[in-house]
Amino acid sequence: MKKVLAGALLLLLSHFGYSQTVSDQAVVPVSVTLNAILRLTVTSGGNIVFVVNTVDQYTNGIATSPRTTTTFRVSSTRNFTVTMVPENNTHFVGIQTNNTTNFPITNVGIVCAGTSGVVIPAAVAPLLATQTIVTSPAAANASYTIGWELATNAVVGASTLLSQSIPADVYVNNMFLTLAPQ
Repeated sequence: MKKVLAGALLLLLSHFGYSQTVSDQAVVPVSVTLNAILRLTVTSGGNIVFVVNTVDQYTNGIATSPRTTTTFRVSSTRNFTVTMVPENNTHFVGIQTNNTTNFPITNVGIVCAGTSGVVIPAAVAPLLATQTIVTSPAAANASYTIGWELATNAVVGASTLLSQSIPADVYVNNMFLTLAPQ
């Protein structure tokens, strides 16, 4: 019996001595997708209306106020610029006269401020056909304002609305704000 147990033990030990551990590999692909996020949202002042109905407004214009301010937010994962382009780059179009009267865009001025990057113009300046108003590094929820002015001294100098003798009408022009990566 001892010989049988010793033989079984020897057989069992020899089996463990010659066995090898089994290993295996598996491949687990891991990928990361970073999508560029560019989001511009006008939060207030999406419709600016100047009503000129006094001689003082014809001679001194209408300054920036809460009613003539546009606020917008930008979220971007890349450095970005915001450009403003008027639909008609030289004038506002009179709608009561079937687009036969014009109002020069240089009678409207803007001043910009913001929480991120370089914001221009920082002082009131006349509208241009195309102008970059923000240049900024990537930002989350950066806030910007555009203060609009009509024919103030800072915008038109000595050339008042009164001296320009522009016909009475309702003049319109769409301003496009474009957010683009740098």
